[in-house]
Amino acid sequence: MKKLLAILLAAMMLLSLVACGETVDSESESESETDAPEVELAYKSALELLETLKSGYNAGAAEEAQLFVSGGNIYNFETTSMDGPAKFVPLADEDYEANLGYPVADVAKIDDAASMFNMMNANMFTCYAVHFTNSDDVDAMVETLKSNILARQWICGAPEKLVIAKVPGNYLVVVWGVVQSGGVVDPFAASFASSVEGTEIVVEENIAE
Repeated sequence: MKKLLAILLAAMMLLSLVACGETVDSESESESETDAPEVELAYKSALELLETLKSGYNAGAAEEAQLFVSGGNIYNFETTSMDGPAKFVPLADEDYEANLGYPVADVAKIDDAASMFNMMNANMFTCYAVHFTNSDDVDAMVETLKSNILARQWICGAPEKLVIAKVPGNYLVVVWGVVQSGGVVDPFAASFASSVEGTEIVVEENIAE
């Protein structure tokens, strides 16, 4: 009888240790998941993203190639900035198409946008960033934006190149402008990787006149 009780006691202690071990492991996993650091972005909005890209480019550019831009919505003068990027504040959904070449039908997919452009001629240089509420829409919208912009009817001369980049945090950055005669599209796009880690250029397309 004593042997039987000893065996039962040993078995109970063993089960208790196993259960305790499982609890500790579960708690460790839970703590690990909870304490996992979030990816810290160098920006908190579409506007800060453009300011980061602009500053990163200007830091390595010659004085004559520096970006001096206006920003915002050219149809909403109260929110337009004359000395740098600005948040895009539309008066109507059609402003996205008119300013940015962003389709009106897809405006509901984004919750933040900002732009900057050459103050003399937006076709020389225009750049904007949009933030998508659903990460699945980022890849899905690349081809849509490319097709929509390349099909635009340009006034005051056509830009020569279109660049689209994916940026961490569910952002797309779109740039178009000239590449010759002092154009900055190519060097500006080349500075993306050093300005914002994880940026991936997904479209580099010449624009036919």
